[in-house]
Amino acid sequence: MKWEDVRQAFPEQWVLIEAVQAHTDDKSERVLEEISLLKNFSKYSDAMKAYQKIHQENPERELYVLHTSRKEPNIIEKKWVGVRK
Repeated sequence: MKWEDVRQAFPEQWVLIEAVQAHTDDKSERVLEEISLLKNFSKYSDAMKAYQKIHQENPERELYVLHTSRKEPNIIEKKWVGVRK
């Protein structure tokens, strides 16, 4: 599924999606070539609760909560430097 398909199917909704096929371009933007819609929500807080539950169980999955009013996902990958305790 493509982002535009999700936008058309669920206008003005919060969606929990998973990147099926993605890469990072030379500007550190995450390009989502193929995504899977996990669930749609009317409230951001409900979407985040669902995200947290799945992320705790499967932290290796690439999940995003986005609003379908966005024309493009525009996900910037940030590099973290430092030590975690």
